[in-house]
Amino acid sequence: MALENTHFSFLELHNLFTNARQIFFIGIGGVSMSTLADYSLNKGKVVFGYDRCRNTTTKRLEGLCHITYKSTPDNVDGMDLVVYSNAIDKNNFEYKRAREKKIPTVSRANLLGYFISQYETKIGICGMHGKSTTTAMLEVIFSYASRGPSVFCGAKMKNVGANSIFGKGRVCIFEACEYQDSFLSLPVTDAGILNIELDHPDYFSSIEQIKQSFNRFVKNAERVYINADDQHSKGITHENIITYGMINDSEYFGKLEKNDSGIELVVYHKGATLLKIKPKLAGKHFAYDYLCAVAVSHRSNIAPCIISQALNSFSGVADRLDFVKKTDTGVEIFRDYAHHPSEIKCSIESLLSLGKDNVLCVFQPHTYSRSVKLYKEFTKAFLGASKIIFLPTYKARETNALGLDENKFAFDCGGTLVESIQEIASLILSGQYKTVLIASAGDLFGLMDLI
Repeated sequence: MALENTHFSFLELHNLFTNARQIFFIGIGGVSMSTLADYSLNKGKVVFGYDRCRNTTTKRLEGLCHITYKSTPDNVDGMDLVVYSNAIDKNNFEYKRAREKKIPTVSRANLLGYFISQYETKIGICGMHGKSTTTAMLEVIFSYASRGPSVFCGAKMKNVGANSIFGKGRVCIFEACEYQDSFLSLPVTDAGILNIELDHPDYFSSIEQIKQSFNRFVKNAERVYINADDQHSKGITHENIITYGMINDSEYFGKLEKNDSGIELVVYHKGATLLKIKPKLAGKHFAYDYLCAVAVSHRSNIAPCIISQALNSFSGVADRLDFVKKTDTGVEIFRDYAHHPSEIKCSIESLLSLGKDNVLCVFQPHTYSRSVKLYKEFTKAFLGASKIIFLPTYKARETNALGLDENKFAFDCGGTLVESIQEIASLILSGQYKTVLIASAGDLFGLMDLI
């Protein structure tokens, strides 16, 4: 079971962080944890960390801090502060030693909340899907507007080549994750809600519990931006709600229109044309991300011409329907962080809307509980794919306590379970399928190296 978040006050965290010279990060290779390591380095701290495998993030950090890939208790000896990810459990060697030696331990969300509290304007983007993309869109807009934003994003922002930046302005834009109510540790002045759906069933038991958490997150915000087309988002209550959408009546209303130069997103504000965007990201789900970013930026007094210029230059974030390469046999390979049924469905639909056909979808489920609780939704998520291959579940923080039959799960979703990444790589490289979508929030680095 994942560890719970800590709840230190910002004053307590200020004292802990200010007085800490050496800080150890458990799970430093995670995109969110690495941003905290970057911030700490930026503040002159000596940073140490552990992760179970080497990835692109840890490779980058190796030249800046001390990283180990072997978990041992003595890794934290001499540390002044230990920061942990929710992905670990109480039996983690470093965590146990820190507790035994009374080294202060703080959760990722709690420390992030303290960092965010240093800024005057705090823009938090939440929702089950689209958080990273919308956060990165806002980074581009606020940078174009010379606002000098600081940004904590859950994915690598292609426009800046990193998942965090630390500007000189008074604005902080951040991704607010709902897992284990982590976002309740984050102060917010402007809250953007993209969508609300059942997810993280190892923590949330119902959609009503999730909605209660979202209501608590936005409670102290000055402004709340809500997707008027999203069934559950409409249930959020606040005295200052700004709406956006493409179906129901909303303050910021968008239309996707075709013309001679391609697709254009036209945004209307209170019935009048506000701006037009030529989106580089295909798919209706991305249009909602654009609309949320437009609404937040416009209400932040950024001129429409700057917003449209910035979004026209926006090139996306890593692993969100990300084109990887075209093989010698003409196969186009895309990678996506998709691990929820809605995300997989949208990714396949987006590829088809781009004219891609004969799609091979390679899917690595993320956590057994999600597969079990959303079983029915997964069986409908792969429509449009010509062939579906399942890999064994990336268990993350779980064991298969719910008894998921992975072969049956793959079969019921229209696919086949294949455990050999070499076999999958051979199929991809054979050229039988013109388009390949690799959907995973797990550890497919070995497969990526083979293709």
